Amino acid sequence: MVGTGSDILWLAAAALAVTSASLTGFGLRQQRYRGWRWWLAALWLTTAGVAAAAASTWLVVPAALLLVQWPVFTLIGVRRFHARARLPCSEHTDWAVLVVGGLLAASGPLWAADSTLVALVPALAAAAVHLYAASLLFCGPGGRDGLPLQWLGVVVALVALVPLPSAWPGYEATASIEWRAVAAVLGAVVMAFVALTLVFERTERQLRDSQRRLRVLANTDTLTNVSNRRHFHELATLALRADAAGSATLLLFDIDHFKRINDKLGHAAGDRALRLVSSSMTEHLRAHDVAGRHGGDEFVLLLRNMHVRDAGGVAARIVARLQEQAAYSTLPRLSLSFGMVQVQAGEGIADALRRADQALYEAKRQGRSCAVTALGAEDRPVFGESRPLGLTAA
Repeated sequence: MVGTGSDILWLAAAALAVTSASLTGFGLRQQRYRGWRWWLAALWLTTAGVAAAAASTWLVVPAALLLVQWPVFTLIGVRRFHARARLPCSEHTDWAVLVVGGLLAASGPLWAADSTLVALVPALAAAAVHLYAASLLFCGPGGRDGLPLQWLGVVVALVALVPLPSAWPGYEATASIEWRAVAAVLGAVVMAFVALTLVFERTERQLRDSQRRLRVLANTDTLTNVSNRRHFHELATLALRADAAGSATLLLFDIDHFKRINDKLGHAAGDRALRLVSSSMTEHLRAHDVAGRHGGDEFVLLLRNMHVRDAGGVAARIVARLQEQAAYSTLPRLSLSFGMVQVQAGEGIADALRRADQALYEAKRQGRSCAVTALGAEDRPVFGESRPLGLTAA
């Protein structure tokens, strides 16, 4: 092929080569997902096909074979990239369509006796391959992942139809392959952008998931699966700001004789005891309450919109559930001691915790396995009557 048409094809081949090289370089620097190599192969083979179409009429057959592969290679890449989407048919069907369609698309010399069939049969075969790939791309995954594939399906369908007018009588025999080459370049460039979009969206989604997991790890005590001390302070401070002043009750509690469990039964038993306490506590939380592990065997619980006189019932239910669960484990009888305070108007969570710690110390002094309320200021605490909670520790 010589002349203006050849010059245009060489220019298109150069542009597609630059696109292919850029995408190859991108893949070398980034994480390569399954299917990526198929997309690169589709681009480079299409580049070779356009160059062959521009070089000589003797290369029409290999050019036709190289130009017809890109929608099927793109489809195979999509299958592997979205392995869970399960597109219709299978890769075996894809290959069968490509082989049959490719042979017919390159069969121009076989129809030399009929000038109509010279271009018409190859053009229709190439269009059929493209339309097959386009129909399956429309059946891709839903949501954001499916939208780029649907647009790609539209482009593949248009690429299938664009060269058909050049196959009718009145056009030169080489016109069909020229049109197919130009259409393939346009479609392959769009495919490259879609591939980048899919990779960027998946990378961004994985990055968001990783950040979410890191936030969970940074905010959660991994042993008990409740908020750690720092995160509890953050959540409790936000809750106190949002609620009416003086409407929350703070409970600070720990396991009686926890060191004895570790010394006699080992730290694995101590860890089981901590997990039992955590699960017993979280079972009795309302959606807006805030709970956390304060450190060691100490836990803290902010009961929003609850008076301290009602908080004793919550403590009693936590202890009852704990001792019920402990009865079915290899742990000794467990009991808890509670210090409870009504958070005062204008009081921060740190100040309320210090008063709750005074009440907890008083509960220990009174023999453990009870709940004690601290009233008044931190420097002049007044302790209410202790409330026994469940069975006593062994």
